[in-house]
Amino acid sequence: MALQNQTFQLNIQTDLKFGIDIVREELANSIKAARKKKAFIVTDKGLVDAGVIAKVTAPLEEAGLSYYVFSDVLPNPPANSVMAGVETYKREEADLIVTIGGGSAIDYAKALAVGATHEGFVLDYSIGRKPVQDIVPLLFAIPTTIGTGSEVTRVSVITDTDAGRKLVLASSYLVPKVVFVDPTLTLGLPRAHVAATGADALVHAIEAYVSLPANPFTDGLALQAIRMIWNNLPQTYAHAANLEARAQVHLASTLAGMAFNLSGLGMVHSLSHPMSARYHVPHGLANAILLPYIIEHNLPANPRKYADIARLLDPALYQETDKDAAAALISLVQQFLRLIDIPETFAYTGIEFTAVQVEELSEDAMNDHGTVHFNPRKAVKEDIARIYKRALPSV
Repeated sequence: MALQNQTFQLNIQTDLKFGIDIVREELANSIKAARKKKAFIVTDKGLVDAGVIAKVTAPLEEAGLSYYVFSDVLPNPPANSVMAGVETYKREEADLIVTIGGGSAIDYAKALAVGATHEGFVLDYSIGRKPVQDIVPLLFAIPTTIGTGSEVTRVSVITDTDAGRKLVLASSYLVPKVVFVDPTLTLGLPRAHVAATGADALVHAIEAYVSLPANPFTDGLALQAIRMIWNNLPQTYAHAANLEARAQVHLASTLAGMAFNLSGLGMVHSLSHPMSARYHVPHGLANAILLPYIIEHNLPANPRKYADIARLLDPALYQETDKDAAAALISLVQQFLRLIDIPETFAYTGIEFTAVQVEELSEDAMNDHGTVHFNPRKAVKEDIARIYKRALPSV
């Protein structure tokens, strides 16, 4: 990377608190320090039923703090549901948002913060439309999956159900101000979610490392995240009680989030967003399936950086040329994904995709403005269609 040709800024806005039981020990103190009167807790019913939310609210009750639990977050949150949450937030007269969950809950909370303080419909503030203003409520985030990274990013991804597309809200004002990364809150996460969200974190780190705006700071974060995920995700998947492996992956997810918040993402996300918006494929799973195909497409654009990753994972590749080491990364990633039972294609959906559907998906991917422009290798719609055809059955 030639630094003489680069300019970049580093602005880390988040107070990150990591550790076992850090939520129980620090959340109430942080709310008191912020001098807020009522917390609006944004989550989903699954975490309520699993007892996770009770672990979070118990210290608030002990401290005499007021809160309201809003648990209507859906996967790939639709914009209309965000506006419904806005009504509840205003009715409860809360002045702090605490979001607990995976990427859907955190993205929902960010969009809620916009909808609660800005006129009109929340998607009026997606990229390319109206700017988000510095009037959003204070936002705390508590991730409970091991892959989102959204707890430390400026981005919220919301589904426009009318158009069948995902749209992105992006602003530095949406970065949560305090984040609690507590590995104990991921205990009990179903194995399939461990695989999908952990693989999602790996995608975040790889895409951040090879993205066009990457810089030495993001490179360091991304490579460390890749190392931690590669060494610990299979153990986390196979042995639920291995808290050390789980802690490593959970923190790695946050490191990857910090990396891509500063450097951007790429075509894995461009192609996965339409699969989630149109066919409800879980975001992390869509990313994981697409990753090897996108690496193969991107290799000619920056073989040295892909070789860096491959050599990190297999030091024997230091004996190979950059081109050969980079090419070896594809099989390394495929083998890794098989260890956590990620399917090789979208055939598991049972959907027989048509040429018309591929055309729609490809058009949506080309319009995924928050990701496609940062990809190391440029692509036209025909390139994207070819990749979809390899990953989709019956095309």
